[in-house]
Amino acid sequence: MPKRNNIHEKSPAKTLSRPEYKALAEFRYQIRRYLRYMEEKARARGYNPQQYQLLLAIEGLPEGQMPTIKTVAERMQLNHNTTVELVDRCEKRGLLRRRRAGLDRRVVTLMPTPEGKRMMQEQAAASRAELQEIGPILFESLQHLTRQGQRLRASSDKAKSC
Repeated sequence: MPKRNNIHEKSPAKTLSRPEYKALAEFRYQIRRYLRYMEEKARARGYNPQQYQLLLAIEGLPEGQMPTIKTVAERMQLNHNTTVELVDRCEKRGLLRRRRAGLDRRVVTLMPTPEGKRMMQEQAAASRAELQEIGPILFESLQHLTRQGQRLRASSDKAKSC
């Protein structure tokens, strides 16, 4: 599994309050509900959900990043070999193609085909519609969790300074 760049060792966490557990559970439920909805939409259209996720990862790369297997594997949090297999399946399906990049012919980039772009656009539209429905619930849960966390840190900092 690729290493995660944004996970840091922290001091032992404080116990969550009952409202925080509820907010965390709701947040997790809404995320999982969203993911399941998108998986079912992809399957209903005859695609594997990871095929859409791969195309989305390529299309949504930050500026300056090349759509290589290594980059996409990191963005999807998949092993390199798993990503290669997924790319192979997408290429066989006509959703993307590999292309040698620039002067260094060893570098291979990934490029969605017109069919791949069409599939991704359909899925992305469904994704946006679902997020418009559940987004406020996710936001509220996350806001509750972060407010509670900020209050706990503030009271902890205050206690330490006394």
